[in-house]
Amino acid sequence: MNESFLEVVESKRFLGREFLTWLIGRLEEEGGRIEIAGDILELALGDKVMLDSGGDPAARLSLVDEGDLRPELGAGLRRGKLLDRARISITRGERRWELTLDGGLLTYDSLRCPPLGDRDPGLQDDRRAAFENDLFLRLADIEDAVGVIDWLFAAFCKTRASRAWEDDALPSLREWVAELGRTRTMVAGAG
Repeated sequence: MNESFLEVVESKRFLGREFLTWLIGRLEEEGGRIEIAGDILELALGDKVMLDSGGDPAARLSLVDEGDLRPELGAGLRRGKLLDRARISITRGERRWELTLDGGLLTYDSLRCPPLGDRDPGLQDDRRAAFENDLFLRLADIEDAVGVIDWLFAAFCKTRASRAWEDDALPSLREWVAELGRTRTMVAGAG
């Protein structure tokens, strides 16, 4: 059996979609607040979501709205679709990142980092040093955002590979989907 790389990627898309669905469900259940390495982070579902059943591209459901996406999201999930892409915001204190997670490929797009803030006054006369400082600060911002996503994916994989998936996580996700758009308030806020 000699599968090509693309065939392997295609056959494993479900895992990233399950991760994204689990993540959004967890955000709602925990009110969007998650503790990672002693830091309290707030994560929120943004205004763009795409659901896919993994087959026909025409069967995709795209949701774009600044309001409550719950009714449409719930309807799509109840029809057997999984979250394929979603805009997510991550807030730590005064700093906020926004990115689009692609569950099918386990990638992120359009990462918007927080503003760099005030420059060190000593760098005003040295353009190269100022550029390098800004570059290193931006790289640190990217590393922070990717680190959060990596941590969340590792937590998902640990749950997914354990008995807790069948015993706790999956029943909780099914209950969340059944109620989605009916009674609770969606964690929303990224724009």
